[in-house]
Amino acid sequence: MRITSASRLIAATVSAGVLAGLGAVGFHYIADYLDDVLFAWVDAQKAVSRLPFVLIVPTAGLFLIGWLLQKFPAGRIGGVPEVVETLQHHEGRVPMVRLLNVILSGLVLAVGGSVGPEGPMVQLGALVGSQCGQFFRLGRRQLETLVRAGVAAGVSSAFRSPAGGVLLTLEIFGARFNRDLTAIAIAAGIGYLVRTSILGDAYPFRPAVQLDPLPTSTLLVVVPLMGVLAAGAGHFFIGMFNRFKTILPAAWPLWLRVTMGGAVVGAIGIWYPQVMSAGYSTIRKGVTGEIGLELFVVLLVLKMVATSVTFGSGAVGGLFAPTLVIGALFGGAFGYGVQAVLPGAIPQPALFVLLGMVVMFGSIVKGYWSGLLMIADLSGCYHQLLLPGVIAGGISYLISWELHEKSIFGMTLDPAGAALEAAERNVAAAHF
Repeated sequence: MRITSASRLIAATVSAGVLAGLGAVGFHYIADYLDDVLFAWVDAQKAVSRLPFVLIVPTAGLFLIGWLLQKFPAGRIGGVPEVVETLQHHEGRVPMVRLLNVILSGLVLAVGGSVGPEGPMVQLGALVGSQCGQFFRLGRRQLETLVRAGVAAGVSSAFRSPAGGVLLTLEIFGARFNRDLTAIAIAAGIGYLVRTSILGDAYPFRPAVQLDPLPTSTLLVVVPLMGVLAAGAGHFFIGMFNRFKTILPAAWPLWLRVTMGGAVVGAIGIWYPQVMSAGYSTIRKGVTGEIGLELFVVLLVLKMVATSVTFGSGAVGGLFAPTLVIGALFGGAFGYGVQAVLPGAIPQPALFVLLGMVVMFGSIVKGYWSGLLMIADLSGCYHQLLLPGVIAGGISYLISWELHEKSIFGMTLDPAGAALEAAERNVAAAHF
């Protein structure tokens, strides 16, 4: 019996979806579960009580990870930029050594580094998609489709959003509206089903109470204003993020820079543990009304700093989750701030916590439609989010192109930072 090209594509697509979903479950136990074990009790403690532990764990953990990154330089290469590079220049062939980056990213997250799981899941999805495509002997174009399918499956598993995973491949990874998009969508759906059937954690940001649609006057005035301010806030964060790439002397060994980053994040975490790790619990507290205006503002600034320090020191991990947390904190600060002045305009500020993630994802990641669908999927608030998300997210997205022509994954570093990153990538490439 002759096996057709379509049959091989279907088999590879299903395999990639299943493996990406299982990979998301495994990453959850490496990163999220271990992080919960280490830090679940921290929020309930006073700063003095948690001081030694919260300072020592990120410092010691990132010292170990920094040493591993220095000893095994190939672990530094991974995430969204690497997958884009693979699609553009390497015909969709992702080497198995990229798994090291995924594991080390999970450990950075587990010990409190301000990173997220989605970037590593993009890398893992691309890896399984590439390996499945090669196993089933697909041609170049179909192999690239399988890489994108694996990415969509990884994102949909991490975000619990099949539609968001598909749209992200269109906005960030060069997918097109053609027949290949069918395979990408199938993998995304299968990855989501595998993850949620095992862990059962769909709708992690569902509000505690039913949210009502916004008044028309708010949609016409307040929501567009939020989009304008979000573009500026996203630009500010990207500038900070890139500056921190060069804040530590390049002459320092990598392990020392990463350790210093862990110490700074741990020091912040003594008083504000909400900025550590992915920060999804902070989003949930914001949505359920457990955070006030002043704390939203403070955490917004500190989360930007903690994320910039973590990545600027040389640690590895995902940027999607920190972007969402920054967006939620921005949205909470904006929503509660406007409510204090105009109570009738924003009767339920929790909706703006969700909306903040949409507008900041569009500004920082330049994922306008994918961000909107992801947050709607994560919260279940489709009806309440879609119209304001289209307006505010669209305004933020369009202005962001005027402020910076690339997403945070493609921004040009300062010359010193560019030289350092190029040198380290060359060293890493020589070791695999």
